[in-house]
Amino acid sequence: MAYSSRNWWTELALFVSVGSASAFLLAALWSVSLDGREETVNGLLFIVPGVIIGLLAAARYRRRRTTSGAR
Repeated sequence: MAYSSRNWWTELALFVSVGSASAFLLAALWSVSLDGREETVNGLLFIVPGVIIGLLAAARYRRRRTTSGAR
């Protein structure tokens, strides 16, 4: 059976929301840990882990939906 477009869009929304939230949380934790010091950092240090976390969440969603037989 083909993977429905509704599940595909849900999976995409889950990836974007979890990836964005985790990247923001990593950036916020880094800025709090500075204790007033001014330092610069490459944004990829927050974006790449956020994307990886989002991909893992989306893959877990897909695996749960395809193995349970739910439509």
